[in-house]
Amino acid sequence: MLSLRTISCALVAAVCWMAVPTQASTTGGTITDLVLKSGGDFDSNKRDYDILLNAVVTADLADALADPDAELTLFAPNDTAFYRLARDLGYKGGYDETLVWTFLVSALTDLGGGDPIPVLTDILLYHVVAGDVRPIDLIFSTFFNVPVQTLLGATFQPFFLQIIDNDPDLRNARVTFPFNIRATNGRIHTVTRVLIPIDLP
Repeated sequence: MLSLRTISCALVAAVCWMAVPTQASTTGGTITDLVLKSGGDFDSNKRDYDILLNAVVTADLADALADPDAELTLFAPNDTAFYRLARDLGYKGGYDETLVWTFLVSALTDLGGGDPIPVLTDILLYHVVAGDVRPIDLIFSTFFNVPVQTLLGATFQPFFLQIIDNDPDLRNARVTFPFNIRATNGRIHTVTRVLIPIDLP
């Protein structure tokens, strides 16, 4: 049962999110096109999607996210989110996207029994929802305790503008700027952490 204080805060948040304009028009292309704007070259920009782009290409999901007939919502981890995941999994280095990516591939290879692609694919599909999910929809899902169904088949539970991770040892992700990035085939929300569909060992 939500407290009166929590409900009041949620109502304020809902009004604020509804008042924020869309971050990009539908002229920017598909979800894949918008993610491609990061370039994919590892750099020092922590807020773009270079690691996500490399992950999508490696998992061969670029065409699916470019489907013009689809309507999808991508919860897109930025490069900082992947760095945080690497740190959670034992990475000790500083912020270096090349080293982070190499570490994550190695970690996923171990989790996948020698093949990182199935685990990587599952993680990425856990970030994609069929249909249009607005920030206000996450708030409504919180009120009614309705989980969000992903293309992986697994669900996640929003708590207002947070997403409760299925690994209880990891911190929850937050929807952050830029959000509501409109694509011709859906919408992108940036998230602060990589969502994990299972409880990692």
